[in-house]
Amino acid sequence: MKSFEACPNDQSDSEDVTVAGRLSRRAQKLTNESRLTEVSQNDEPLFNRGVRLLLRHFRLFLLLAFSGGVVAIGISYLFTPEYRVDALLVPSDEILGLNQNALLGGVSGIASLVGLGGSASKESEALAILKSRALTSAYIQENELLPIIFHDRWNADTHKWKSDKKGHVPTLEDGYTVFDKGIRSVVENRKTGLITILVTWRDPKLAKQWADGLVNAANAFLRRQAIERSTNNLEYLQKALDKTSVVTMRDTISKLMETELKKQMMATGNSDYAFRVVDPAVVPEHKYSPKRLIFAVFGSVFGCIIWISVVAIRDRKSAVEPT
Repeated sequence: MKSFEACPNDQSDSEDVTVAGRLSRRAQKLTNESRLTEVSQNDEPLFNRGVRLLLRHFRLFLLLAFSGGVVAIGISYLFTPEYRVDALLVPSDEILGLNQNALLGGVSGIASLVGLGGSASKESEALAILKSRALTSAYIQENELLPIIFHDRWNADTHKWKSDKKGHVPTLEDGYTVFDKGIRSVVENRKTGLITILVTWRDPKLAKQWADGLVNAANAFLRRQAIERSTNNLEYLQKALDKTSVVTMRDTISKLMETELKKQMMATGNSDYAFRVVDPAVVPEHKYSPKRLIFAVFGSVFGCIIWISVVAIRDRKSAVEPT
C-alpha cells in the first residue's frame, strides 16, 4: 500500500483560503456593526441626538455663536447712526367741530344745508393733509431739503448734482418718496384720537426741526384753507342777502355771516389751528439705529446655524464611514 506525502504547495493554498475566509467574515461583521450603528442613530430621537451632538461639540458651538455675534456687532458700525424724534398731537377744537357748534347755535341746520357745516370729516381731512404729498413736497422745496436727503449725490463745492449711470438726478418726486417711506411717518390712535408724527434721520437736531416744521406747515395750510373758505362763504352769503327781502331769511343769513366772521378771526389768530402739540419733539440723545444688541443676537443665531450645518455633516460622515 503506497503512502502519499502532502505537497508544500497544497498546504500553502489551504492556509491562504483560511486567512481569506477569516478576513471575509471580519469584513462582514464590521459591515453589520456599521449598519446596526447607522440604524440605531436613525432610530435615535431627534432631541436626544441634538443634546448628544451639543455636548460633544460644545466648544465649537460656543466659538461659532460668539464669533457670529462679534462679527455682527462689527458690521453694525458700518451703518450710519440714525435718531428718531416724535411729537404727540391732538386735533384742535376747530377741527373737532366743538367751537363751530357753539358758534352756529340754532342755525346749524341751515348752515349744513348751504355747506357751512360738515365738521365730521374735518379731522380726517386734517390728518390726510399732514400725510399728503402736496404738504410734504412743498416743505421739502421751501426748505431746500433735497441736497440734504440725497447728500451722497450732491456736490457741495460746485452746487450741482452727481448724475447716475443713466444721467438721472434726484427730483422733488424722489425726495417725497424717500421722505414718506423712510423719514416721516404719521400714526393715529383711533381709540384716543391722538396723533404721533415720527421723524428718523442721521442728524438729531434736523429730525426735531423737521417734525416741528411739518406740524407748523400743516397748521398754516389748514389755517389758510379755513380763511379762504370763510371768505368764499361770506361772499356767497352776501349775494344771498342782497337777493332776498324776507326779514326772517335776512336775519338768518346775517347770523351765518357773523359766524363766518368769527371763524375767520379764530383761524387768523390761532397758530395751532388744526393740531395742538401735547408732547413736543425733543432732540434725542441716544440713537435709534443700528441696534447692536439685535445685530449680536442675529449674528449668534447665524453662528448657531453654521454650527448645526458643520456638526450634521460630520455626524453623517461618521455614521456612513466604518471605524
